[in-house]
Amino acid sequence: MSSHARDARRLTPVEVATAGALSGLAVTFGLIAAVTPVFQLLFQVATAVPLAMASLKLRPRASVAAFASTVLLAIAVGGFATAGRSFQAALIGLVIGHLHKKSASWAAVSAVAAGLGVIWGVGTGLAFLVLADLRTLGLESIRKSLDGLLTLIAYIPHTGGLVEAGHQLGQWFVDWWWVWIPITRFVGVAFLVLAARWLLGAILRRITLDPGWDPLLDAPTAAADSDDEATASSPLPLTLTDAAFTYPGADHPALSGVTLTLERPEYTVVVGHNGSGKSTLALLLAGATPGVGTRTGGGMLGAVGGTALVGQRSELLVLGQNVAEDVTWGMSERDVAALDVDALLERVGLAGLADADPRSLSGGQLQRLALAGALARSPRLLISDESTAMIDRDGRADMLDLLASLPNTGIAVVHITHDPAEAARADRVITIRSGRILSDTRAAPSPTPTDQAVAGPAQWHTSPETPRDTSRLEGGTDREGGTGGVTPASFLNADGERIWGSPSLINTEHLWADRVAHTYDLGTPWEKPVLRDVSLILEPGQAMLITGDNGSGKTTLSRVLTGLLLPTWGAVTLGGKPMERRVGDVALSMQFARLQLQRPSVRTDILAAAGHGPRIGSGVGRRKNTLSREEGDRIVERAMSLVGLDPALASRGIDDLSGGQMRRVALAGLLASDPRVLILDEPMAGLDAASRELLISVLDERRRAGLSILVISHDLEGMDDLCDTHRHLREGVLA
Repeated sequence: MSSHARDARRLTPVEVATAGALSGLAVTFGLIAAVTPVFQLLFQVATAVPLAMASLKLRPRASVAAFASTVLLAIAVGGFATAGRSFQAALIGLVIGHLHKKSASWAAVSAVAAGLGVIWGVGTGLAFLVLADLRTLGLESIRKSLDGLLTLIAYIPHTGGLVEAGHQLGQWFVDWWWVWIPITRFVGVAFLVLAARWLLGAILRRITLDPGWDPLLDAPTAAADSDDEATASSPLPLTLTDAAFTYPGADHPALSGVTLTLERPEYTVVVGHNGSGKSTLALLLAGATPGVGTRTGGGMLGAVGGTALVGQRSELLVLGQNVAEDVTWGMSERDVAALDVDALLERVGLAGLADADPRSLSGGQLQRLALAGALARSPRLLISDESTAMIDRDGRADMLDLLASLPNTGIAVVHITHDPAEAARADRVITIRSGRILSDTRAAPSPTPTDQAVAGPAQWHTSPETPRDTSRLEGGTDREGGTGGVTPASFLNADGERIWGSPSLINTEHLWADRVAHTYDLGTPWEKPVLRDVSLILEPGQAMLITGDNGSGKTTLSRVLTGLLLPTWGAVTLGGKPMERRVGDVALSMQFARLQLQRPSVRTDILAAAGHGPRIGSGVGRRKNTLSREEGDRIVERAMSLVGLDPALASRGIDDLSGGQMRRVALAGLLASDPRVLILDEPMAGLDAASRELLISVLDERRRAGLSILVISHDLEGMDDLCDTHRHLREGVLA
């Protein structure tokens, strides 16, 4: 454990977020219980479960914090009546979670249920006996609730006798409250305990509360609220010696035999194909402990003057309610006061967006925001993992210029990319292949400007071990000797045999967008027009490219065209029918691939996307005719081979994949579903040159077989080989 280990008395950010989410869910159920007296007990059971989960998986102090926030939030939202019910259910939830953690038997749970029932019954009876006003109010509330229920029953024919008996029973309750109040409290609490225990077990059989594995959990960090004058120790020099790293559950290391040293501020670029181990190297440089070998040096992660890491998945890094708050999240008041946020945002291309909601930003803008948050801490070592993949061409050139200039200010930069062209201005270039450093060279001064590096085609440095011959790509088509006719889609099986089998015609319907416009939060002070005038017709077998700068509305357009978002004005139809009635017929490859992968493993996700396998949270198949294991394997192997993935990765966990591999898994699932129209939102982001060429080859085969394809991208490289139409989206208008 690092000498900078976290203060165990403080709640970690994950604990705070988890406790807050679970307490909010509990209060929601508690509020419903308060306003639906007939179903009060059922919703109180639901109220107890979130707190049981907190007690089960969080530390005791975090569980107590969740309990306290539940009660306080219930008072603020629903008053003391809601708070009383939430208090009871939340307390029982904590007890149930503790019992489940201790693997208590049903006999033990029943004994606890009886004990709590007796305590609650006797306590309620004594309270009613001593507090006359409380007794009067409570009995009147119960009688009114019973009268309301009996009034509803009276509308049912031939229930007059039942209603009359109900009124007599209600009067008996009022007269003999000292008998039935303790008994009903006992039965209600005992039932609540037993039902909550059963429901918790049923939920845990369908989901996992595994907090996940974080390789940076023990990395040296600075306290978020530290106001001391001490500065972080310099992260340089940083040395990895014969380092290896293996992910949990993997049968081979992602990195091995890595030895390198970062000694001074310079611009280092790490290049390699998807899955080569680049992001794993970023983790080791940021503070992860290697499984084999040593790591010496390095500063505090996230501290001012320490190490900053900008990860691939910028959509998961948003914490603030606005852009300015997100940039300064976790910084001390002194550091925030010394920071010129507006100047920093202008530096990364987000001028004028300090008050914007981060959730309204495009993918490229989110990457700029992540870089701004890192630079706000004045790091001495900045690790950039594919931080330019979502940024448009001009913006990418600006970002590369910024990264290349940072060593002049004393910041060492390690930029990780799949595109060797981004190394044009690097002081040092490290090439990784198959988890090992293939080369580590000092780059000679290059006359190639950055904008040529961005616009020009990516070329891998060749060596005897890395031939540049890509005329025949595994899982793609033979680029030499094509007949020029319509060739069915193909793939290579595990034995290297090419399998042909795409339908001759898979679509005969047009996708039509007619004068589409969309405004978020229409009619509110936060109204934001995104699309103003979009009209297009996508014919069967046509491939259309739509380009646009970050924030131009491309992702919003993709959601509208798939029926996931109803346009404010205009209409979208497929085959003459409104798109909202045909959701699922147009497949969407999302900008952030990880958000599209909802199953734990590659195999289950591809099968689910293809319409097979269990629904999330159950073991029930989606279709009546369940696939055999062999049929499922064939579907997965075919889909993975089409996108150039080794079928051996089918058993791999989703979070064990690189960013480029995640994108290809998402596309494999979509292709396996045989959609009528395929919309790809930034499909080339994070893909290396070979993967790009293979993807374009596969899509071109499907297009010639009749699939309509719409590509939304800022990246033009290779698109001319696929798309026959190019439109440009500027400020919400499609030209």
